[in-house]
Amino acid sequence: MSDGIADGLASIGAPSNATGEGIRTLSLLGGDVRARGPEGYCIDQGASNARRGFAVMAGCALLSDDAAVMPNLDGLIMIQFGAVDTASVVGNEDAFAAFLQSDAGRALLSSDGDLANMSEVATITDRAGVLARFEDTADVPFAGTGGPQWRGFLDVRGRLVTISVLSFERDALSRSEGERLLVVAMAELAEVNAPEAEAE
Repeated sequence: MSDGIADGLASIGAPSNATGEGIRTLSLLGGDVRARGPEGYCIDQGASNARRGFAVMAGCALLSDDAAVMPNLDGLIMIQFGAVDTASVVGNEDAFAAFLQSDAGRALLSSDGDLANMSEVATITDRAGVLARFEDTADVPFAGTGGPQWRGFLDVRGRLVTISVLSFERDALSRSEGERLLVVAMAELAEVNAPEAEAE
């Protein structure tokens, strides 16, 4: 398992909650967990569903006429919390990554289960969790997005969490940019759900 990505997280400082206008942090599942995006990202309240543990984030200026803040890496981030006791990444990173690369894993990642529309899946295992990169030509989750998708899997408070990073067609993220944005999003999510963060 590589420590490269996790080691790099130490240099990511906790950014300010100041976004001009817009919500950066959202309580989900009755307050059991929270979603927070990287600096410059705000919650899309219309697309999110707190009761189902689902949050969508984009650049604050895209979501509010009063917000002038935009992230350096401009993409769309989706977070989905699983049920209690679904955590399955820690200690099983290599096996989890191998599953994602299998036909069964690729079918799970795809939008319609058809492997003909799915590329091969590239994965990275790290202390931060498991990262995957792939392309699904069947459909796009949100209008205006396209190209490769980046997906991260990590355990948060006993729940398996999936973080998806999508690239906008108008300004596509490079491979390294998408990976970097996913790593930062995973770090923010872990940090905002840490016991010390709850006490603040």
